[in-house]
Amino acid sequence: MLDALRWLITVEIIGLAAFPLAFWLLPKLADRGFTLSKPFGILLVSYLFWVLGLAHIPTIQPIAIALVLLMAGVSAYIAYRNLDDLREFVKREWRTLVIAEAVFLLFFIGWTLFRSYDPFINHTEQPMDLALLSASINSQVGHPEDPWLRGESISYYYFGYWMMGALSQIAAVQSNISYNLAMALIPAMAATGIFGLLFSMVRMDKARRNYAIAAGIAAVLFLGVVSNLEGALEFMRLSGMGSQGFYDWIRIDGLPGPIDTPAQSWTPSDFWWWFHASRVINTFDGMNYIDNTIQEFPFFSFLLGDLHPHVMSIPFVVLFIGVALNFHRLRPDFWRNYRSVYPYAIVLAAAVVLGGLGFNNLWDMPTFAALLIGVLALKAYREGSDIRGSFALALFPVGLAVIALAALMYSPYLLDINAGVNGIGVVITHTRAVHMFIVWGLFLAAVAPFLLTTFWQTTIQRDWAAQGFTALALAFAPWLLWALAYLPSDGSIEEAVGRFVGILPLTALAAIGVYNALYLARQENEGGRLFATLLAVLGLALIIGAEFLFIRDFFNNRGNTVFKLYYQAWILLAAAAAFAVYYWLSIIRSLTGWRTAFSYTWAVAFALLLLCSLYYPLAAVKTKPETPNAGRTLNGLAFVQQYNPAEYEAIEWLNENAPSDSAIVEAVGEWSDWGMISRSTGLPTIVNWLGHQKQWRGDWERFDADTPEASRALRDQYFNDRTAEVERIYTTLDSAEAQLILYKYDIEYVYLGRREREKYGIEGIPKFDAIADLVFADPNGESQIYRVR
Repeated sequence: MLDALRWLITVEIIGLAAFPLAFWLLPKLADRGFTLSKPFGILLVSYLFWVLGLAHIPTIQPIAIALVLLMAGVSAYIAYRNLDDLREFVKREWRTLVIAEAVFLLFFIGWTLFRSYDPFINHTEQPMDLALLSASINSQVGHPEDPWLRGESISYYYFGYWMMGALSQIAAVQSNISYNLAMALIPAMAATGIFGLLFSMVRMDKARRNYAIAAGIAAVLFLGVVSNLEGALEFMRLSGMGSQGFYDWIRIDGLPGPIDTPAQSWTPSDFWWWFHASRVINTFDGMNYIDNTIQEFPFFSFLLGDLHPHVMSIPFVVLFIGVALNFHRLRPDFWRNYRSVYPYAIVLAAAVVLGGLGFNNLWDMPTFAALLIGVLALKAYREGSDIRGSFALALFPVGLAVIALAALMYSPYLLDINAGVNGIGVVITHTRAVHMFIVWGLFLAAVAPFLLTTFWQTTIQRDWAAQGFTALALAFAPWLLWALAYLPSDGSIEEAVGRFVGILPLTALAAIGVYNALYLARQENEGGRLFATLLAVLGLALIIGAEFLFIRDFFNNRGNTVFKLYYQAWILLAAAAAFAVYYWLSIIRSLTGWRTAFSYTWAVAFALLLLCSLYYPLAAVKTKPETPNAGRTLNGLAFVQQYNPAEYEAIEWLNENAPSDSAIVEAVGEWSDWGMISRSTGLPTIVNWLGHQKQWRGDWERFDADTPEASRALRDQYFNDRTAEVERIYTTLDSAEAQLILYKYDIEYVYLGRREREKYGIEGIPKFDAIADLVFADPNGESQIYRVR
């Protein structure tokens, strides 16, 4: 556990070093950026680390530590210049700071303990995540080499791995352990960040500190703990509740019907039962599904343990929302103060964070750029501009400056990435209302009354017609765009009308939200309601948009679009729902008559839904860990040490002895244990995990051709050639032929283990003595490493 302690101390030091800088940049937040300082510091250090790597300055531990010290020096200067304000802030808000840090430590320690009971990095796409993390740690340049495609840089969103890799280097923790520590750090930073975000939003409403703290804790619960309502169905099935017809109607894969004999335990015993909650939305054609979508939510992701970009982005998304909130509270003409360095600094900081979102998870950049534009447009509208003029002023100069700077600062990545986007597609299937309720029922039960109550309180303004038209146009734009594309391609009017009616409740709620935002923008002392409304509207827009249009990519269906947009919507609606809970608490005593009765009835219904959403995390935490005979450890490769100790010794030897710029060849395959050596060490191999390579490099310029079929043929031939060359290295009896291929890819090490012998046989092994030196062999001869001469 010393690794965990070093990791925690490193994160705390970076957070403290970044806090004075955040304090100066985010003066309009009630916590002055304290709860966002950890992700902000990590992002800033990692970005500079990456830029130095692009400049061919080695990205090694001393350089990373020097960057932390540089940031600390800048913060020390800022702290000195603002010492009185800083001292007064700490004196006034020390209780809040202690609670925020307690939230961080609770989540970090809790998830670290969980990972110690479930540490194995051996299922789903965890091997891929470990490979990219190891490659980022191992790399000494800004574009890490793809560990599964020798000679090429990673063609994926790798900034999250780079940031966790930079932390790993500073804390001196190997990737097989830092992987699990990263999976504890991410929920901890996310929980702390959203706590501070809601604290600031509620304090804007002139509410008491206790209300703000309660809202912050509610946000932590909604973002990092609760699940969708599928867990309640698991409990019903476990208890024998519901008829077979009910489950046939629900039609969720993995929920066939009530069990015949009620279980003796309060948790399901089915293998990976908790996985069903991420596959709620589906459409079946008989026994076959035709609309395979994914609806992960943060707790599911933390439980599963895949270190994916959309997971690593959560605390940085919350960081950007905090930056947007700060913009929301700044004076509209703050940027006109040319003599002050602050306008330039906050625009630059916003660009660093926004660009980092795109680098970490490309889907996040347009969504949260839209959030910033919305904030700036509402500020302009408040100052008296008409609606069209407000959006123009939002783009120029601040919005345009932030977006352009973000693109420029991360252009080496943005210009290099193969996004695999082939246009926009029209969604043919749709989400059933019952599935929509299972996924979003909890948040809608909080957000809908909040938006409706605000709408009830609006009064007629002189430009109410323009506000209403704008609200309807924005809310129904996804359906209209879909209809314009669907109807000319032999689409039926009946289907178009049916889809309109089916989505009407959500679009009407979104329209009300837009109208509320425009109304509140013209009101004095609207507090945090306007910003909460904007978050709710954007969250609803993401859900609605995924019902009609999707991004055409490698999968060519709406599955990935639903996956990515729903994840963003969860973060936004978690914050909006927490503010809605606070708002209910703040007005309940002022209600009279039927409004009081209705309000308490809603509160009871919401509490029941919340209770249903809490079963899943409790049951899943109890049943998920799978570490037989491993004991408690954070070593993600403990399963290798347990089941193949010879291979584990080989990995350890390479980690200790192989130069960081060397490469290795091993057997080619996908999933499970394939690519074990390269993913565990970060040393690149000639090729591996072919399916993922084809997915990542679908639009690679190397495969340009006149037709998509010809392009795919070039792609398949390229990877097949590399695969065949690996096979020849192991199977040929001609040492010169093997040596020529090894030289072609500048391979320094050849690995021989169980997979290599089973796949390629043993006839070609003796030739290696003629071209390489045996540098490692376990006592039983199961694993061997040759260094090529």
